[in-house]
Amino acid sequence: MKKRGVTLLLAVFISALALSIGLGIFTIIFGELGISGTFKESLEALYAADSGVECALFWDIKQQAFSTSTSHNINCAGNTATVGGSTLSIFDLNFSNSSCAHVRLQKTDSETIITSLGENIACGLTGPRTVQRGLEVKY
Repeated sequence: MKKRGVTLLLAVFISALALSIGLGIFTIIFGELGISGTFKESLEALYAADSGVECALFWDIKQQAFSTSTSHNINCAGNTATVGGSTLSIFDLNFSNSSCAHVRLQKTDSETIITSLGENIACGLTGPRTVQRGLEVKY
């Protein structure tokens, strides 16, 4: 009789150990899935910021659209904005993947500064998982 009780206790102990290990592995996997989702959202925000910088660079260097004396209409990623006419130009770009870039171009006597803040959601929206990445170019 005593041997049966020990076997049952050993079986319960092994089952509890296996359940604990399984729950630990599940917790690790669930955490890794959350991290990978955040990484994707962070990349979307970074690419949006980069696209904003590239748009401003093209229109400033190749087209001279950011003239401080006259304003011009620019078109990037299907977005039209009026820029120039002063030393500061600010515009937003909405992209087809629902990401956004807030672009600011400041001209001084000695340099031009482009600041682009990319977000993983469309311009004007807010959300609990909003990720923002920024780039700044000086020349």
